[in-house]
Amino acid sequence: MRLHSFASLLLLIWALGCGCSTTTRAPQLYLSHFDLKQPQIDDFETCAAAGCRKRSRLVYSESEWHSLRALFQPAPTSAAEERERLLVAIAAMETIIGEKNGTSGDNQMNQRRGSKSPQLDCIAEAANTTVALLLLEKEGLIHHHRVSYPQHRGFVHLRFPHNTAAVFELESGQHFAIDSWFFANGEQPICVPVDKWKAGYNPHKAD
Repeated sequence: MRLHSFASLLLLIWALGCGCSTTTRAPQLYLSHFDLKQPQIDDFETCAAAGCRKRSRLVYSESEWHSLRALFQPAPTSAAEERERLLVAIAAMETIIGEKNGTSGDNQMNQRRGSKSPQLDCIAEAANTTVALLLLEKEGLIHHHRVSYPQHRGFVHLRFPHNTAAVFELESGQHFAIDSWFFANGEQPICVPVDKWKAGYNPHKAD
C-alpha cells in the first residue's frame, strides 16, 4: 500500500472510531479518503480491491441508467418503500459494475475461497454503496432520505471494526445502515437501523 494511502486509512479509522460525530459530515468526505471523485453518471469511480487500494473509473450507458431509473417508477410513496427500492437498485448497480471492472465474483463478507475476482472488504463496500446512493440522490430518485456519512462499529463497541453505507429518513430522522458487505456481488444488501447495526447485527446469525 502506498504511504499516503496507508496514512489516509489510519486517519479514516481514527475518525470513524474515535467517537467523533459522523451524522453531520458530508458522505463525499468518506470518498475523498480514497481519492474517489464526486460521482456523475457518465464519470464515476468505485473501489475495485480491498481497502480501496485499486479504483475503477466507469460510466453508465444510457440503457443501463434507464434500467436503474425504471426501478423507481412509479415513485415510492413512503420511506419504507423507498428503502426497499434502494436495496434492489444497489444490487443491480453492483451487477453492472462487477461486469465492467471484474469484481462480479466478489464473495460475501471476506470469503476469498473460490473467488475468481478481487475480493472487496467493508471499507470498499461502504465506499461503493455510498457512490451508488449519491448517484441516485443526484439524479432525483431519492425523495424520502438523504445519504449519510458511512458508519463504523469497532473496538469502542467491543466489536471487530466494520463499516457500512447509511441514509437518514427525512421525516423521522431515523438513521439506517445499508450494508452490502454481508452478501456476494449483485445480492441485495441489508437495511437496519444504525443502532441495531452497531450492536453487532449480522444477517447470518440469530439476534
